[in-house]
Amino acid sequence: MLAFLRRRWFLVCITIVISIGVYAGHEGSQATLSQVKQFIRPSWLTAIVLFLMSLSLNSEHLLTSFKKPGPLILSLATNVVFLPLIAWALLPLQLTADFGIGLIIIACVPCTLCGASVWTRRGGGNDGVSLMVTMITNGACFLTVPFWILLITSREVEFDRVAMITKLFYAAMLPVVFGQILRMNSQIKAFADRITSRLGTVALVFVLFMVLLAAVQTGYGIQTSEVGISLAAVAVVWISCIVVHVSGFAANLLLGKTFGFAPRDRIASAIAGSQKTLPIAVFVATDASMFGNAGIPSAVFPLLMFHTSQFLIDTILADRHREKYFELELSPPESESEPSLTACEQ
Repeated sequence: MLAFLRRRWFLVCITIVISIGVYAGHEGSQATLSQVKQFIRPSWLTAIVLFLMSLSLNSEHLLTSFKKPGPLILSLATNVVFLPLIAWALLPLQLTADFGIGLIIIACVPCTLCGASVWTRRGGGNDGVSLMVTMITNGACFLTVPFWILLITSREVEFDRVAMITKLFYAAMLPVVFGQILRMNSQIKAFADRITSRLGTVALVFVLFMVLLAAVQTGYGIQTSEVGISLAAVAVVWISCIVVHVSGFAANLLLGKTFGFAPRDRIASAIAGSQKTLPIAVFVATDASMFGNAGIPSAVFPLLMFHTSQFLIDTILADRHREKYFELELSPPESESEPSLTACEQ
């Protein structure tokens, strides 16, 4: 049991956090939600997590993502194009209109601001690829998100592009740059390299706080929603969220293997290509300027379903990939006539 908890501690923690958060939000009041929002600031947590990841990230990895751009291009194509198309195909199956819009929104938003790098590193992948996908998709989201929502839902979406770019710069770009600047100091670089795994653990703890806030918001939304929500509608949209995410993950793994990508690049491409960020999705669904005068609060439910599912699924898949990666790396060639490349590089 202790061995299981050591290896799956985050999976256990995220299940507990979601359960407690949804219950607290459902049984609480507006004051409860306000208190949680005051304590948990997603923009600050995102900045801290990306700073920690950048501090322990070798800048050569970023250069590698450009020198061998295949995994990066595949991730961008999956995240920006393939996932919205999959969600569009599943739209007629939705039993509640708001859930259908929520599914489209979550499929159109950019890659997670911190989750992709955290889970890529957890799976032993090339976090340079995941970080570049995060930076590019979030930097371009003020163009890509309105395009897909307008194309699929036939509704005009207006963004304050200057405000969005500014927020993304401070929450995502600046922490990464600052972390890399600090790594120029040889002593800081050596210290960060020694505690890389601990930095990753701290980053996961901060991710749990962001999941808690989303769970409380969802619980409170269920309590105050005036729209009737059937279990069948919930089941259909949740399965659809899983299908969208797993389709992107599996497609990148298979295509990465077909194109001859290294295992580290394949898992990075799969995670970064299939993960979606929650804060921007909630902003689109609830802001009055996006959809009518009141937004679409019920559309938040599929957002949390997708967000929760991707973390649970990717925790398992990343751990399995890491175990397989090291097992292959440590195993000797089957015969002396095999190529000199190790199994994990083939």
